This record gives sequence, C-alpha cells and structure tokens, in this order.
Amino acid sequence: MKRLALSLLIAVMAIALGASVALAYNEAPMLQERVAKGLLPPVEERLPENPQVVQVVERIGDYGGIIDSSSIAADSLLGPHNFLMGEGMLRTDTDYSTIVPNMAESWELSDDAMTLVLHLRKGVKWSDGHPFTADDILFWWEDVELNEELRPAGPNRRVWQPGGEPMKVRKIDDYTIELSFAKPHPLILRNLAHGHGMTMLNFPKHYLKQFHPKYTPMEELEKMVAATDAFDEWYQLFWDKARNDFAVSLDLGCPTLDAFVLVEREPGMLRFERNPYYWKVDAEGNQLPYIDGVRVHKASNITTVNAKIITGEEDFNGFHTSLQQLTTYKQYEEQGDYRILLYNGTFGTEVLIQFNQTWEDPVWQQLARDVRFRRAMSLAIDRDEINNTLYFGLGEPRNTSVLSNSVAYEEEFARSYAYYDPDEANRLLDELGLDKRDSAGFRLRPDGKRMSIVIEYCEADTPKTPTLELVKAHWDAVGVHTTLKLISNTLESERAMANQIQVGIHHADRSTDPLFFTEPYWYAPIQYGWEQNTWPLWAQWYTTGGTAGEEPPEHVRYLIDIYERMQTTTDEDERIELGKELLRQQAENLWTLGTVGSAPFVIIVKNNLRNVPETGWWGWDGYFGYPYHPEQFFFVQD
Repeated sequence: MKRLALSLLIAVMAIALGASVALAYNEAPMLQERVAKGLLPPVEERLPENPQVVQVVERIGDYGGIIDSSSIAADSLLGPHNFLMGEGMLRTDTDYSTIVPNMAESWELSDDAMTLVLHLRKGVKWSDGHPFTADDILFWWEDVELNEELRPAGPNRRVWQPGGEPMKVRKIDDYTIELSFAKPHPLILRNLAHGHGMTMLNFPKHYLKQFHPKYTPMEELEKMVAATDAFDEWYQLFWDKARNDFAVSLDLGCPTLDAFVLVEREPGMLRFERNPYYWKVDAEGNQLPYIDGVRVHKASNITTVNAKIITGEEDFNGFHTSLQQLTTYKQYEEQGDYRILLYNGTFGTEVLIQFNQTWEDPVWQQLARDVRFRRAMSLAIDRDEINNTLYFGLGEPRNTSVLSNSVAYEEEFARSYAYYDPDEANRLLDELGLDKRDSAGFRLRPDGKRMSIVIEYCEADTPKTPTLELVKAHWDAVGVHTTLKLISNTLESERAMANQIQVGIHHADRSTDPLFFTEPYWYAPIQYGWEQNTWPLWAQWYTTGGTAGEEPPEHVRYLIDIYERMQTTTDEDERIELGKELLRQQAENLWTLGTVGSAPFVIIVKNNLRNVPETGWWGWDGYFGYPYHPEQFFFVQD
C-alpha cells in the first residue's frame, strides 16, 4: 500500500488541521445555555477525538447572527443551503487542485489504484448525538446503493463501478473502511472531494433504517406509507426522509453531519440552526460554526432576488447573482451595506451550444455531423460583441475548452475557430450545398426546406437568453433561420433524454481540474442526461453498455477510449496528455460551440459578514463555497 500521508502531508495536516494540537474547547452561548440546563452534554463530549481545525481567513470569529439568503430553488438541490453546508469525505483546497482531508482524516491508495482505505475521524457524532461510524457507510452502500428499488439504475457506473462491476466496501473497524475496485480507479480521490464524497455521508443508519424493509417489517412500513397520503411505496417514503445524494434533506427529523440542521420548514422559507455536534473547531478551540443559523427564503424569480440584494436584505448570495447586474449592484452598494466580490468563474463557456448529431432528421444529421457546418456556425458568432455587450469586456471570447488554471490547458484549443469571420462562414455553408435561398433570404436545405434551427433551453446560471438573442442575429445574418424556445428545466430534461432537441444549451462547467478529468462531459458521449445534447443516443449506448441507444461511429468511440484510459491510468503525466487529446479533438471538430468564458462571478456579501475570502474560484467544479469553509464565516458583533 502506498501511504499518501507521508512526511510532507503529515506536516501540512499538523499545521492546517491541528492533527495533534491539544485545545481547551469553547462553544456558542446558545449551546452553553443548553448545557447548563442539562439539554446537551459538555462540548468536550460532543466533539470527536481529533476535530478538524479550520484556519480562518481574517480572524477568530464572533459567535452569533443568522445568514439570510434567497433562492428560486429554496426547496431543492440548487438552494444556497446546499452550497453553504455540505460535508464530504474529502475536500478540494482553495487552489482548486490539492485534495485535503475532511471526514476522512487520512487515507491510503494502493500503487495500482485498486484499493482505497479511508480513516474516519474517531468520535464524530450525527446532529442528534448518535455516533457516526463505518456502519453508516455500509448502510449507504449495501442498503441504499445496492438496493434495486432505491437505485433502479444501480450505483453510479463511473464512480462506484469502475470496470463495470460494483466496488466492494469492507469495514475494517468502526472508523476504517476499504473500497476495492475491479479496475484501477486513480481518480476516486477527486470524486470523494466533490458531491460523491458527500453522498457517502448522507445516510444515518440509526434513523433511516426505520424506513427500510431490511430492518422494519413490511407491514409496519405499509402503515407508515398509508399514513402519509402521499406515497404508494416504501422507497418513496424512504427518499422523503433521506438526503438524496448531496442535497440537504428536507425532513425535519433526519440527522446530519453538516454545520447546520434544518429546524423549520415553511412554504416560503427554510430555517437551519447550528449543529451542536459539529466536528470542527478553529485554532483556539472554538467549536464551529460561528453563525447561529441560516434562513433561505423562496423567491419567485431572479428579479426578486436582485431586488432583495440591492435593498440590503441578503447577507450572502453567490448563486443567483449576475455580472450583467454589476452596475446596479455597484449603484446600491453603500445603501445596501454590502460589498461586491468578483471571484473567478469556472465556466469554460457561459453558454454552450450543442448540435444534436443523433436528432432524427436525416438531412440535419448529415449537416450536424459535418465539421464544416460546425465551423461555419462558430465563425458566424461575434463573440466580441457578446463579451462587450453582456460582460463589460471582462470575459474571454473562446470556444469550449478548460480554463487556464487547468494542467491540460492550451491556448490554441480555446481559440480554435473562436474568431468572427462571416465571409468564411458563408463560404463553408455554400460549400455544403446550402447555397440556395428563399424569398426571405434564408438558406435552403438540399431537400428544399428552409435551413432552420430551433434552440431549446432553460434560463439558469448564465445569461442564456441575451446571449442567444445575439447568436440568433448572427446566424440569421448568414442565412440560417434561428428560433429560440425557452422551456422549463423539467421539459428540457424530458426532451433532451428523449432525443427531441435539435440544438440544446448548457454552460461548460467541469472546465477546471476538480471535475474535468473525472467528468469531461462536453468532449465524449459519456453522460446520458439533461445537460448533454450533443449526442444523446450515442451517450445512451455507452451508459447502458450497448443495451439502448445507438452505437457511435469509430471516430466518436475513439473519444470514449481516451476517456476510459484517462480514468484508469496511474501515470499522472499520461492522464494529462490524454486530457489534452480530448481537448485537441474538440478544438479540431467543435463537438460543441462556446461563446464567452472565464468570466468573473459576482458574490454579494454583507459588510459585517467576515472571513469570506476576497478572491477565489466559484462554481460547481469546487462545489461553490465548499473549499472556503463557510462554517468559519461570522458576523462582527457590536
């Protein structure tokens, strides 16, 4: 076994995580009161043997205060509560590269990357005081992931089934588990530093077993299901009580390992309160979090969120903010008593254009699969206009590729066919046989029909509509009639997975190293899902092992081969070169089109909310606030 916690890592852990520092522990006043009343044990009994020591950004914080934030998704995965309080097995550090301990305080990955041993923090407790042990991990794996009713599609193939076989999970002792794989899985650590590492920690066995037929007679479960008047099956009740993947559970009774516990749920608001058994402290032994709680308010739309920002009602918002509103934010900054932070965004392109190469129309297929068509449509886009109009010139006109902080970055990949050349675009379209036009000036397809494109998309995360309105004007100008169709995210998901969207839109996250090497979704048909619309049937074929969908052509199977080799090689230099080959193929073939990327991300922070880094990376790739330890944010107390 190759021990990763060698001398350098041990030294870093001792400094950054306080691995052997003896501290006198302190706690929040609200918890001191409960201890005094006999409602809680002393803080020393609530903390683990080796609590994680978090290094603060500015200073040791003050206890107290409640963060107010708003979201149009307050009751879902996408609410700010998920990005302020998630906890996983490991964590990506603020450099967006280094993997550091979290719930696992150390680990050993074998030289062949086929076995991983994780050492859990001894003495960690769930928010209700019940011990967290390896038995909770076994419950997650054996009773949730491997249960066909809870997981009809089985465990995630990429993460938990490398080589096509489910991994094996073995309990060595109460605080040590072993994961073993059928094939080398060197990227498992990156997976455990993101959402999949959170999924492992989301299933408290002592609570959830009451909703599981392995531990509770089916007759009792059926009575519980009937009493809800909402469900027909036990597994529906289970998921109502559990925390599905890495979303916060909305069940008031479900214990958590996060910094905050849900204590109130109303139609327009979720209220969280500090976890009295939270397992992290600062360098002076103060139990975290500093803040007493979080309130997430449901907003009807993003306009409402922005109105609450400028009137000073938001203490923190880093999800529904928009660079396009920067002037407005600046105008009301003093009045709203907040500061504006510009973090590095993690989108390789803010609006990702995907021509569906498996859409049923045979004439369209012939065009969409011809690289000349994709190059023509790319050259027809005036990215400088998009950047200057929507991003104040702060973004980077580019095609789909990773960002410059990635070890796989090459400038030529991002610049490929990302310049504006309508003359060359027109020439290529003529060369494709689209040289005839109708009375309105639009090109005609070989079958005599108007050359039309329908873009279906939902408005989320980035300025999709204003960007696409400009793209439509650019494409109309070269004779390709373009229609924009705004739809709900639910309908988008249904239509994308049914292969019904001609041109789909997303944003190119997974463009930095935490996720590019594990999930290069935009470069090979490895993901069959709502966000991937370049080749739905080919992706379905791959993800189902060839039982559904359509087998892709040889040059596309080559992309899959690169991806699979990238997942299994234990040679880091080889993996980087394989990653570059995927990016090179994208640069030459333009499987997707980019617009503007590398744009800053706006974070709004109340002036008295401190320990928030002034700069950093912000996005899905690092799970938003996860690298920055939001549990050490605090309000300055008078």
